[in-house]
Amino acid sequence: MSVMLALVKHDDHHKRRAADLHLARFFQAAEVDMSRYYPDLIRALLVSFNDSDLEVVKAAWTALSALTGRLRKEEMESLVVSTRQVLQQVGVAGSNLPGFNLPKGINAILPIFLQGLMNGSADQRTQAALAISDIIDRTSAESLRPAVTQITGPLIRVVSERSVEVKAAILYTLNNLLEKIPTFLKPFLPQLQRTFAKSLADTSSEVLRIRAAKALGTLITLTPRIDPLIAELVTGSKTSDHGVRTAMLKALYEVVSKAGGNMSEASRNSILGLIDADISEADDAMSIQNARLLGALIKNLPAETADSLIKNRVLTASYNKSSVLAINSILLESPETLTGSRSEETVATMASGITHSNDMVADNCVLAAGKYLLTESSNKSFDSTKPIFEALAQVIPPGNAVDTRRLSLVVLRTVSRHHNDLVRPHLGLLAQPVFACVRDMIIPVKLAAEAAFLAIFDVVTEENAVFEKYMAGPGASLGAGPKRSMQDYFKRVATRLAAQARERKEAEGGQGGLGLSSDEMEDEREVWSVGKVELGEGGFGDE
Repeated sequence: MSVMLALVKHDDHHKRRAADLHLARFFQAAEVDMSRYYPDLIRALLVSFNDSDLEVVKAAWTALSALTGRLRKEEMESLVVSTRQVLQQVGVAGSNLPGFNLPKGINAILPIFLQGLMNGSADQRTQAALAISDIIDRTSAESLRPAVTQITGPLIRVVSERSVEVKAAILYTLNNLLEKIPTFLKPFLPQLQRTFAKSLADTSSEVLRIRAAKALGTLITLTPRIDPLIAELVTGSKTSDHGVRTAMLKALYEVVSKAGGNMSEASRNSILGLIDADISEADDAMSIQNARLLGALIKNLPAETADSLIKNRVLTASYNKSSVLAINSILLESPETLTGSRSEETVATMASGITHSNDMVADNCVLAAGKYLLTESSNKSFDSTKPIFEALAQVIPPGNAVDTRRLSLVVLRTVSRHHNDLVRPHLGLLAQPVFACVRDMIIPVKLAAEAAFLAIFDVVTEENAVFEKYMAGPGASLGAGPKRSMQDYFKRVATRLAAQARERKEAEGGQGGLGLSSDEMEDEREVWSVGKVELGEGGFGDE
């Protein structure tokens, strides 16, 4: 057997194909016990599903299908974990695996995972469900179509399992299936909706509730009538369990943001009533979900109704947690409602909030300012944006709240990267406060300041051109000491950091594909967040 396994991996593709076909005949005819070789055989043959030669791929599929066909049920269950480990190493999630795109391609290993899902231990069921998701990630929609019922039926049956891990894995896989082949799953939509709604009310696991909320958001785009589900979610939100209530609000957000145009006025009013009822007793997580829900709702309201809500709940005379979170949410979900006719009022509210004594208000107004400046609109003149930059310049220097300083620097860096033309006219206002932080004792502030300094002067692209122009203009009025200090820092530190940044960009081809600009992506995620960065709920990738 070791000789055959070596031939399956031979450099000559003719020998690889011949070895696979020989193994196929052997599996069909042999009566000897070869169970100890099963993991190695599955590994070698499954790896060949990604072979560069299509004839080898076909031969490997024939051999693996023959091997799977001779496995006893209990043998399949024991092979679930090892087979999934191999599957994760073959091909790339999101790209079609050649072997799976053959006619009945996935049937070569799918029976192993279906058996594990239906009859295995809790761990085997979890791994089997996730392995099916791995198959979905590596198979085209058309190749999955014949197996829809074969896959979906067992997943729905087993989701009633007591184990939270099994349920969570199945919800993850069902959502993956919904996103990949939504139209093929229409016969299952009523069952899936009941399954997701039931999991949403599960008090035992936050991961389960998050996955159920996301899955409902995917499913609702396929359903013509969303009002019954909204009514069910609004009712479910009136529970005393904070975790379940937050999950229900998250599900409502998913539904409204993706299909809100189809809801009735009664549904809109019931959601507004729910948000109002929650305001007084909401914790941070619930306040964030309420704000996100309000933003999604405003996107789907008539202009007059939306304007009234913004006036009474968002751009208010006094600041509170709900109003500053709502500004962020609306700028994310429906920016035109704040960057159009209410632009001046929005800027004034954010600028005043940035210098507010309450750190929570200040931090969220800084993030809102970042969203506003990054949003595409035509009315961002020097004068209209000046109040924002004046407020940022006021809170960046040492002595202010640490996180407000850091966030302000992150916003300046991110806006400078995308819209340097907005920032450059304000360099006289910003350069000194940013420079005052580049040697800060608090490391996150120091790092953010270094990155912001490079960005506002566009050192990576323009080298010293913008800096020299600044020093000849607004910088000329600096005292001899500060001027010398800034010039020395630019020459010794900024140019070195810019050279390193250029090297990274060249190494990654300018695309960020190698993850070398992950700090820039993290900054953007933070600026576009509402309340806190959404970390996601994981993909079970290493489980």
